[in-house]
Amino acid sequence: MKKKGILVLSTLLLVIGFASVATNLIINSNLNIGYNNTFLDDVVFIKTKTEGESSISEDGKTITYDAKKISAMNEETNLTFWVKNKNTQYDADVTINCSLDDNSSNLADLVDVTIDPSDFTLASNEFKTGEVKVKLKSVVTEEKSGTFTCELVATPSEREIPGVINPNNLYEDEVLNGANPVIGPKMIAVTIADDGKVTYADSDKKWHDYANKEWANAVILVDSPSKQYNVGDVIIEDDIESYFVWIPRYRYKLFHANQADGVTDKLSESNAQEIEIEFESKDIPVSTGSQDGEWLTHLAFTNFDVNGIWVGKFETGYKGATSIASSEVNSSDPTKIQVKPSVYSWRNNSVGNFFKAMYNYNRGLDSHMMKNTEWGAVAYLSHSKYGINTNIRINNNLNYLTGYAANMANAAESAEDNQLFNTQVGYLASTTGNITGVYDMSGGAYEYVAGHLDGDVGNSGLTLDEIRNKYDKYIDVYDKNATNTSYSKRILGDATGEMGPFYNNAGYLNNWYDDYSAFVEPTYPWFNRGGYYYDRVVAGQFNFYRYTGGAGSNYSARLVLLG
Repeated sequence: MKKKGILVLSTLLLVIGFASVATNLIINSNLNIGYNNTFLDDVVFIKTKTEGESSISEDGKTITYDAKKISAMNEETNLTFWVKNKNTQYDADVTINCSLDDNSSNLADLVDVTIDPSDFTLASNEFKTGEVKVKLKSVVTEEKSGTFTCELVATPSEREIPGVINPNNLYEDEVLNGANPVIGPKMIAVTIADDGKVTYADSDKKWHDYANKEWANAVILVDSPSKQYNVGDVIIEDDIESYFVWIPRYRYKLFHANQADGVTDKLSESNAQEIEIEFESKDIPVSTGSQDGEWLTHLAFTNFDVNGIWVGKFETGYKGATSIASSEVNSSDPTKIQVKPSVYSWRNNSVGNFFKAMYNYNRGLDSHMMKNTEWGAVAYLSHSKYGINTNIRINNNLNYLTGYAANMANAAESAEDNQLFNTQVGYLASTTGNITGVYDMSGGAYEYVAGHLDGDVGNSGLTLDEIRNKYDKYIDVYDKNATNTSYSKRILGDATGEMGPFYNNAGYLNNWYDDYSAFVEPTYPWFNRGGYYYDRVVAGQFNFYRYTGGAGSNYSARLVLLG
């Protein structure tokens, strides 16, 4: 990192004056910040929280607050503040040093004033939370006043890779109840216009609205983007490596928890219904329902104890592919992963190779191959009031190009009879019915998911030792005695057994919207989801099928990051 020299970014002047009766201590505090360099204008306070009143100046450089009255020994009055480095070129190593002024030494035995943290790093476009804490540590017997001065010093350092930034998110969508998007390293919060134009979003302000079915999107840039991007810039498509959509943590009301094995002779229309969902943060006690009408926190989130997951917006593509044949590669190379519209889906790859490529895509973001339960989490959200709440339009592009939608719901396969994701028809292939959702969950290629029959690795290339001891939390495991109609052996939330009751049909077309419903079994121990372009009406977000785990020319997979 290139050092630019020590700069004094700000001075925190805590003016503490008080009068007292017995042990009552009233502290009125002002936090004043002064800057001496244009770079410093980008390091600003963006939010405060205290028991009393507080405000931030328009330029973000000054916090003023009135502390609450403290009247007992060891009682505290605190101010929490959020400070952000909005500069996209420099990181900043920050230190805060506090000391009593010379004329205030008599306060040392009366109060403690601390700031936590006192040493931290603010990456480009990152924010951090700090706290000013004033604690009464002695009985007050006479009026006293004094001043503490805290100096905030930073060493700015130039970023080694322009264009790769680390924004955080402070905007809170009230409907999410704390399950707001977490923007990790290398990720950029974006908004996507109806025509597909991608704009770098200010994540401190409103950039998603789940009540109106506008889900949060983010991108990861290629290693060498054409420019350094800032908030408000349009990001060109060639600079984007992968798109992701935030699936917030939620609980849902169980609606068909006790499906039996097998099928009945009775024929029926679709049992599709709106799935009741309530968003919640990981700080809320987990709901553990098991019967219809009870609430269950979805296992896709409790498995990792996260506030949500970032799901690949499209099927995973093969970077550099220019034809169907060149995207059929049996490899575990993570550098070939891309998640973009109108690219060739990566196919003809084994489960093991898909899994290891996605696992190694970005360990800092806990990347991995989508699990069966994670597919279920997206499918359920799609069929709630926060999503499209109906069957998703099939991608019937026979060239396996991502992000397309058939012109007609029951259209035959065709490379031409469809439209791209950024059109009115294209929106119908999204989980939201608009451009902000997840695509390719119906048709395109079959999507292998990380879910298999216990003890049976099939042709996946993975070993049981790897599954059980290294990758256990990244793979859903199903009862080893399952057969193709063992619907009771589902995992609640995986969008398999709960999609019943299932009816007798030679092609297993007995799911919601007549989607396929075939469970894993010894011959075919790995789940795949969504159907492929040829499946017409039997494809969909609730389609579940099974295969050997080996490479297949019409099998792809999807990438997930943890929030």
